[in-house]
Amino acid sequence: MTEFQTTSSIEQFFSRRDLNIDARIYLRRHTKRFLYLLETVKELRANFPQTSIRICDVGPSFFTELLSENFPSDTILSIGYEHEQSRGGHLPEEILFDKTTFHHFDLNEAQKRDKWLTIPPCEIIVIAEVIEHLHVAPTLVLQFLHSLVSENGFLIIQTPNAASTMKRLLLLFGRNPYEMLRENAENPGHIREYTKKELCSLAEQNGFRVVKCERKNYFARVYPIEKVYGVVQAIVPPSFKDGITLVLQKSK
Repeated sequence: MTEFQTTSSIEQFFSRRDLNIDARIYLRRHTKRFLYLLETVKELRANFPQTSIRICDVGPSFFTELLSENFPSDTILSIGYEHEQSRGGHLPEEILFDKTTFHHFDLNEAQKRDKWLTIPPCEIIVIAEVIEHLHVAPTLVLQFLHSLVSENGFLIIQTPNAASTMKRLLLLFGRNPYEMLRENAENPGHIREYTKKELCSLAEQNGFRVVKCERKNYFARVYPIEKVYGVVQAIVPPSFKDGITLVLQKSK
């Protein structure tokens, strides 16, 4: 078992992997978020006295392997595109996760109930930095995930804040804060981002109780101009922060 206490411990864990430049930059940007997410899962895990539970990571990434290392007694499942289709900075070839508990499912297929994936109920499901990439209505995604969460289980959603400082500033100066969609059906970029109010409302409409909803800055600044922006972000109100994390509990 490896219990990660700092961002440097996560970077050190992957330091001997032969990661390409995209993967290294992605890892550097997201270690703080990974650490925050691991702590959140750890807090929720304490609600279940049984020796083994099912934890599902939707959209395999570095974090999937971190879950396996941090919770060795639990079954770590993952849902996403076939392994080869998922390759990129977030999931390089060198990342290790259990292929026997991986389930292929395109979340955009949530609009077709007869095609929903069926797996054993999971006590904790994590969908981090995924929902903004989907073109299907978020109500349908939440209804699908609701079907996979165990009774009184938890769903953790992480996604960028659509109302962060940088996006407000770009709009103020007449610039679109979102990148152009890519010519890649499997990874087109961000289709739609959300605000805290939108996400909480969507959760409550689709069978979840909001346990916690936080807006935080957990993306690392890699380049000098980003570090200047980081100084600004440290003093802005919560509604201007870069990321949103929701902890939801299945209520019906």
